[in-house]
Amino acid sequence: MTETFAAYGLALDIPDDWRIEFNPKSTREKGDVAFHSPKRNVFFVSWGKLEEAQHRFKTLEEQRDESAKRVRRNPNVKMADIEVSSREEVSGHEALLSKMVAQRRRAFMSRSEDPAHDIWLLHLHCPQSSRYYVVYWDIRDVEEYPDAGEMFRTIAHSVVCHR
Repeated sequence: MTETFAAYGLALDIPDDWRIEFNPKSTREKGDVAFHSPKRNVFFVSWGKLEEAQHRFKTLEEQRDESAKRVRRNPNVKMADIEVSSREEVSGHEALLSKMVAQRRRAFMSRSEDPAHDIWLLHLHCPQSSRYYVVYWDIRDVEEYPDAGEMFRTIAHSVVCHR
């Protein structure tokens, strides 16, 4: 079962058992919201002023590459590579969907490494709302959603960014 989440002109369909957490500093112009699954797979949607994104990045690929660099700079991440990248239409706009595979560093005093996990990303520019959106899902518990890629696509394609 799903329900529609909507705030500040953004709407998307999420599973009805996910917990919603707003960043308290979020505003209509810039912010993010996290959706927590029962097994702590966290799905984020961030937004900001489109003008700022277009000033910093010439293409959606450049913006995606900056997101990937942020993942790689995390001191707990050993490796993170982009495995899938495709152009898709979301809410009437061209969007860039990407899948990364990341490996966390071995924890102190641990004999084994965490298994690699998937990170799904979607970058979208909406001229009608003058916003950019980044949709991000870090899959930590792969058993919770065996077809997480299809689920990510379904949720991402439900995004409504303007009327």
